[in-house]
Amino acid sequence: MGVETYASSRRLEKSLRLQNADLLMEYNLLEAGLARPKVKAADFVGKAAYLAQRERAHQPAYLCTLTMQDNIDANGVARYPVGSWPIMDPQSGAVLLDAQGRRSFITSIAYGPSIGKNIALAYLPFEYCQEGRHLVMEYFSERYPLRAAAVGYEPL
Repeated sequence: MGVETYASSRRLEKSLRLQNADLLMEYNLLEAGLARPKVKAADFVGKAAYLAQRERAHQPAYLCTLTMQDNIDANGVARYPVGSWPIMDPQSGAVLLDAQGRRSFITSIAYGPSIGKNIALAYLPFEYCQEGRHLVMEYFSERYPLRAAAVGYEPL
C-alpha cells in the first residue's frame, strides 16, 4: 500500500514528477516545471543551451496534470488505466504534436482517492496548455475524456 501511495496516487495529487516516467531526456527542465528562479554563475556543461531555453517566450510543451472526467467503458465497466496512452484533440481525433514533433502521451496515471478521479501527467503542446482544456485519451481503442487541471508544477 505504501509504494502505491507514493509511486502513484498521492504523488499525482501533488503533481510530483518521477524520474524515468515523467522526467524524460526529450524534455527540458522548463517543460517539466522544475526550473529554478536563478541560474548559478559558475559554468557547467549545457549552460548555454539551458540559458537559450529560458529565453524562449514559451516552451514547445509543458507537463500538465489531467483528470479523467469519465472512466466508464462501452460495456459499463469502470476503468482504471495504467501505462502510457496517447492524448488526442477531441474534435479532430489526432494525437497532439508539439512544435518539435513530439507526440503527447500519458507519462503517469493512477486513481486519486482524495479527488475521486483518475489523475494523469502528460506533456501537452503549448497551444493546448490551458486549465480547463478538454482532451481525449485513447485506452485500449476506447476514448475517455480528460480535463487539464493544472499546467506545470501545481498540486490539485
